[in-house]
Amino acid sequence: MPTVSIVVPVYKAEKTLDACVESILAQTFSDFELLLIDDASPDRCPQICDAWAKKDPRIHALHPAKAGPGPSGARNAGLDAAAAPWITMVDSDDTVAPDLLETLLAGAERTGAELVLCNCCPVTEDGARHPLPENERFTEETLLGVEAFWDAFGTPWINQFTGTAHRLYAARLFAHARYPLGMLHEDYYLLPDLIAGCTRIACLPYTGYYVLRHAGSITDGARHEVRLAMTRGDIHRAEYFLANGWYDRAEGALTDAALFLHSNKRAYDLTKPGHRAEFAETRRELCRVYDALAAQKGTASLKLRAAALHIGLPVFAGYLKARR
Repeated sequence: MPTVSIVVPVYKAEKTLDACVESILAQTFSDFELLLIDDASPDRCPQICDAWAKKDPRIHALHPAKAGPGPSGARNAGLDAAAAPWITMVDSDDTVAPDLLETLLAGAERTGAELVLCNCCPVTEDGARHPLPENERFTEETLLGVEAFWDAFGTPWINQFTGTAHRLYAARLFAHARYPLGMLHEDYYLLPDLIAGCTRIACLPYTGYYVLRHAGSITDGARHEVRLAMTRGDIHRAEYFLANGWYDRAEGALTDAALFLHSNKRAYDLTKPGHRAEFAETRRELCRVYDALAAQKGTASLKLRAAALHIGLPVFAGYLKARR
């Protein structure tokens, strides 16, 4: 059994896939399996995956016929096939440092963490690296409990906390968790489910993952879906907080979701029937969870805010502004 399963969803990546795989094969820690998950890519990626699988016995090319749409289905197929006690994920247009696995595994062994994160670094198509600002990077080793993680979630570190890559997961975190299909920012949505299985999260002052920034990425031209996905993620996070009795955190997440929906309403182009339906469903879900929060906490002010939200987002936003 390998120590680490590396899951790489592959879609329209024939220009970048070779560099991605080469960076993985250059790892100083070699006890891994590399799962290349062909996401029904319409270009030459399926053939490239098969060619790599013939070159190295650690590489497996998977062509799941019923994985589901998008990277979520591919990642889920990879999780189903993964055999190792540790899992990491790499996007097919990104590259990794040669000591990424070695460093993340050492961090897990040293700290006992089930989730180990390192810094990522954006790279432009000309190969230039653009490190994130210092306040957004881990500059010293930090070990967080679950509540401390959520306290830190609202800091500039959020850019390192969200996402699927530049981290090492204990495979058991995915025992009852899978990525939602057909959703952008599915990683943001799933995060509470993964953190719920942790006792410790380790943040390392090490940069070992390089994110290619380029036009034509999966979120390019999908601003409506991105905004709604982030809002749905906030609502899901609030439900997780509510289940743990963390009422203030739940209220903060729901307030963020409501104000984001209100301030970005024009961006959703509600003249389109599909957009109207998605927006209305997201708002209903927001109201449902806010009602649950008001019922559990039981304060009059929360019940008033819940009522204002039912009337409309402008009323809710106006009520909050008046209270301040």
